[in-house]
Amino acid sequence: MTSYRNTGSSAYSIGSEPPTITWTVVSGDTASFRVYVEDDDRNPLDLSTWTLAMDIVRTGTTSTETIVALTPTITEDDDATGSFTVSLSSSDSQALETDDEFDIQISDTDRVWTLAKGKMIIIDDITADPTS
Repeated sequence: MTSYRNTGSSAYSIGSEPPTITWTVVSGDTASFRVYVEDDDRNPLDLSTWTLAMDIVRTGTTSTETIVALTPTITEDDDATGSFTVSLSSSDSQALETDDEFDIQISDTDRVWTLAKGKMIIIDDITADPTS
């Protein structure tokens, strides 16, 4: 039998849901956003020992298909410690549809941490690409 140590409460919540991002992109455009990561003491996390990953998937009635697999880059600038940039190329954004889902994870030898999750909103492009 399981019992609670604190007799004043009969329910506990453990953990938390990652922040949710809605990323709006015009189809065929390049796009990016910056992610800032802090430790439990709210200090920038040194990301030099972590591996960063992000997949964008399309969920269907019978399967989930990876549409774009991204490797976010740690960008050197004034606020580089604890931050990185997620970028989509023009061809990546053309492959996406509204409601495609993504998550961003970092991992090291002992841990995996989902930093954020989200959905895409893809807006139709109107103007033809002048370089093509």
